[in-house]
Amino acid sequence: MMGPVSTPGPSEARSATAGGSASVVPVLLAAGVVSCGVGLIFPLLAEFQDTYGFSTAGLGLISAATFIAALGSGLFLAGLADRGHARLLMVAGLVGTAVSLVWFSFGTELWQFVAARAGQGLAAGVYVPAARKVVTAGDPLSAGRRLGWLTSAELAGFMLGPVVGAALSGVNLQLPFEVVGAASLALAVVLGFGRLPELPTAANRRSPFESFRLLRRRRVAGAALLSLALFLPVGVYDAMWSRYLTDRGASTFLIGLGLTLYAVPVIVFAPVGGRLADRYGAVRVATIALCAIVPLTVGYGLLTVPLLITALAVVEGVPQAMANPAVQSAMLDACEPDEAASGQGLAYAVNQVGAGGAALSAPLVYAATSAEVLFIGVGLLMAGVFGAGAWLSRRVVP
Repeated sequence: MMGPVSTPGPSEARSATAGGSASVVPVLLAAGVVSCGVGLIFPLLAEFQDTYGFSTAGLGLISAATFIAALGSGLFLAGLADRGHARLLMVAGLVGTAVSLVWFSFGTELWQFVAARAGQGLAAGVYVPAARKVVTAGDPLSAGRRLGWLTSAELAGFMLGPVVGAALSGVNLQLPFEVVGAASLALAVVLGFGRLPELPTAANRRSPFESFRLLRRRRVAGAALLSLALFLPVGVYDAMWSRYLTDRGASTFLIGLGLTLYAVPVIVFAPVGGRLADRYGAVRVATIALCAIVPLTVGYGLLTVPLLITALAVVEGVPQAMANPAVQSAMLDACEPDEAASGQGLAYAVNQVGAGGAALSAPLVYAATSAEVLFIGVGLLMAGVFGAGAWLSRRVVP
């Protein structure tokens, strides 16, 4: 086992700035809260379904709404961070997260849950690309490591989310959403008045279709496909993880614990994955990691014991820790510094296309066939997409 990986200390966080006097720590904390809001819903979806009586297909609609909304904000709004509006986007993302969580907590009908999750996706779609631009500003040689920090922060929030959701829902179903929503508003105030790093801007690029223009470059398209391959199963997990493990006999506590344990190796090793991407190349590290993730994804459909499924999730967390900062760094490498947010917004949007499609179709496939068919199909699709992305990325000289 490797020793614990340090998260950014005060001096390291300050070094990710232009002048050394601004800190990205609040940006990392806020990323964790945004992800916490996503994660706390996972163990509760089956309970919401049983309480309010919507169909299994409704689970897909709730999950897909998040991804579809994030697609729009990632494509058309994230590029504003390249034109000097990173702070505005991050604050808006945090406020939007708070509003969406409170709305979800008081919902009683399917359309309300779908709308609230769409708002949450919109908020995440503006926050994440802007945050990636901020944390990598001023030090391109260690961009992968800094993206690893951000990945650790996001997954730490995601890890905390199911625990908060499972624990506080014992009081009532609304309380977890209200607590995380309040934390999101508090960090919105901090980022609204705090000092951020100086960022490269592109005042001459004003088209809302900037991300589509970037796709004409094969290296950008390749990086987008690598990111898509990594995030395809996310939609399946979002829509079906709670239902799938419940059907396998797992308790709500075990479902939440399993999601938490999955995130632990990602939190610990994501900075290592970022450093490997800096040293050996982002595409190479992402390719190796995805070669491990694909068969592990297939394995979920072949197991029937909840504890074994949970153990497999923990194992998968290690290559996930390598792949997450690597695919982000691959997109960063394919773009100019003043295109960073547009490129990250494109990758984020592409992820939502894949995850949203998977979230819509997974419940239908699961209901019509079996878990084996669902996870084997996802694994094969991942392999094809990642192969195409690696080919495009490796055959073009920068």
